[in-house]
Amino acid sequence: MKLRLTLVALLLGAALPLAAVAPAVALPSQYPAGWVLQPGGLRVIALSVDTRGLCKGPSGTVYEVALGHTTGSYAAVEQVRLSDGTTARWWTYPATPGPDVIPRAAASDGAGGLYLAVETLTGAEDWVVLRYDKDGRLLWKRRYDSGNGQDTPYALAVDHKGAVIVTGTSEDAGGYDGAVVKWSATGRLRWKRSVSAAGLDLIDTVAVDAHDDVYAAGQTGESAGVGTAVLRSWTPGGRRRWSATVADPGASPAWRFLAVRGSAVTVAGQSTGGLSTNGFMAMRYTTGGKRAWVGPRTLEFANGAWVNGLAVDRQGAAVVVGTAWQAGAAAQDAGAVWKLRADGGTAWSRTFTAPVWPHDGEFDAVATDGAGRVYAAGGQYVTAGAGDLLLVRYSAGGAEQALWRATGPESGYCSFSNVLVLGDTRVIAAGQVAGSSGDAAIYRAQTTP
Repeated sequence: MKLRLTLVALLLGAALPLAAVAPAVALPSQYPAGWVLQPGGLRVIALSVDTRGLCKGPSGTVYEVALGHTTGSYAAVEQVRLSDGTTARWWTYPATPGPDVIPRAAASDGAGGLYLAVETLTGAEDWVVLRYDKDGRLLWKRRYDSGNGQDTPYALAVDHKGAVIVTGTSEDAGGYDGAVVKWSATGRLRWKRSVSAAGLDLIDTVAVDAHDDVYAAGQTGESAGVGTAVLRSWTPGGRRRWSATVADPGASPAWRFLAVRGSAVTVAGQSTGGLSTNGFMAMRYTTGGKRAWVGPRTLEFANGAWVNGLAVDRQGAAVVVGTAWQAGAAAQDAGAVWKLRADGGTAWSRTFTAPVWPHDGEFDAVATDGAGRVYAAGGQYVTAGAGDLLLVRYSAGGAEQALWRATGPESGYCSFSNVLVLGDTRVIAAGQVAGSSGDAAIYRAQTTP
């Protein structure tokens, strides 16, 4: 499994709340096709490391959730106005930063409230799940603790009644089990379920359908490089509905992303678990648990690949993005996009390479708009000079249409890890720009229909 960040460098001595962000920059013009390079603009959250969540907020705003750092790590929440990039409000959890807390997942509800799942790294090392209203007031806080060691949340979903479902790992005496926990809109524990087999079990992703049935996916039984991809569904009340697995003898397939649209449940992840043999893998089921495709679809790469994002457009086409290792002319890693038709056949695939950027890069997130256009977000990692955060738009048919570029202030890691499309003209990306320990950043692309 891909390693996850569980510890950050704590470099600043004073315990400070989330600092005021820099003045808003002018929105850049849409870049013409042909990869014409022009400078972009960023808004940076001070005293932060990177972006951990991006979702719609109330009254023309978005929430950006960042990993903050002072004398300890904490969750930093900023509500950003779409109109000009200024801050409507901000807060931290805990309110006085100090304990080591890692934000892991965030989502909003129809009323503009925010749900947040964090991991504590000291004491009980458990999940903390928080619900805030649209004005940033904490409504409730709940904990999940297996009592056996470290528990880590990785994803959350909010259903149509305001209940929240959180998935992740739960340590037990024999290792780690996958865990799925549901709380009501008022914070009452509804149910807990485990996904357990001999070996490591990890539930990476969760979603709900129009009936509030729950779907969660990941990997179960991983041991010595062999595991099984698993997708499981429960009723709103926690009764198991169905389960589906994908196994490959001697390999370790895993689902990392899940999307529910209409009656279709789409999952995406890695095909083998081997670094040099990994390909993109996707599969679709009906919400009733039947196979919508005959079997898993794969896209292979000569030197392997890693999946970082999944979106499903209004026509039911799935789009998977990630990293294709050593796919560039100079053997650099490259961002890759794979679009599948609703019937599971490949519509098109692309890798992003450019002679002016002979550096490693990847796509970390993806979204689509009403016209089926694809927005692939990621970055190029430059070891000398400035790294670039990139947002690339492809037409529904795979034609390169536009490029937005924001240059990081220092060399090193720069990438958009989140992208959000609100209508066809409001595209927001958020991620990290390199610095002494990085900074979370948010960016609005100036688009035309």
